[in-house]
Amino acid sequence: ESQKYCIVMENTHLKDHVETFGPPHKEAQLSLRRQALFAGYSLGISVFSPMMNLYQITRLNPGVKASYLRLCTSIYPQQAALRMVQVNVATPIKDNMNPWVAFAALGVLQGGIYGHANIELARRLGVGSAVKLSGIFRGSLFAFARDIISQGGPFMLSHRFSERYLDPVLPSTDKTTVTAKHWISVLGISVVATYLSHGFHVCQTAMQTNQSLGYWGAMRHVYARHGIRFLINGAEARVGLLLVTNIFNEIFLKPAWGDR
Repeated sequence: ESQKYCIVMENTHLKDHVETFGPPHKEAQLSLRRQALFAGYSLGISVFSPMMNLYQITRLNPGVKASYLRLCTSIYPQQAALRMVQVNVATPIKDNMNPWVAFAALGVLQGGIYGHANIELARRLGVGSAVKLSGIFRGSLFAFARDIISQGGPFMLSHRFSERYLDPVLPSTDKTTVTAKHWISVLGISVVATYLSHGFHVCQTAMQTNQSLGYWGAMRHVYARHGIRFLINGAEARVGLLLVTNIFNEIFLKPAWGDR
């Protein structure tokens, strides 16, 4: 009787364990799927991101000529690896807190990825001052603000925008119309959010490529060189990148973050 009791208790404990945590093979499958989605996200965005960094540097330093293909491909492997780290670090934050905080974390980490590209490219182009890789996270507060607006906004608000403003105009619920409304909302908010956040991006770029500047000094520096146009100078490159990024967010990041 005692042996039967022990077996029943062990089986009950095992059943509770499975119900609480799920079958181990299912957890492994979800983890592998998530990493595959992260890889697609990282490998894809890393094709475009260094080109935007390089374009921004040439816009902020008129007269600088650059070979886009040669310079951008030379840092592609490091950029892709850094992005894999970025999304894996941000994911537990999203799982345990909320997407706004996750995008703030993504922004700080994104600032480091941009910093790596900015510093490597500035070194090779011979622009900036006191440029060292140890400064990749300079201007993290600018990055924090930038990505809450530029990525968090489209990710979190596109569905609400579509329901409130597009559904009354396009009430049809057929698949084509629903898909069109979704992407109009995502891409429209992306463009607005990119321009609203661009000044933060320019200031962080200035801090990373001129590492003697602090936060206030970076704002004074870009305003002295470009006037109020620093708020939009080179933003067209970020519009292109953010459209790509938010498309990748929808295709890869949203399914990966929706697994649990």
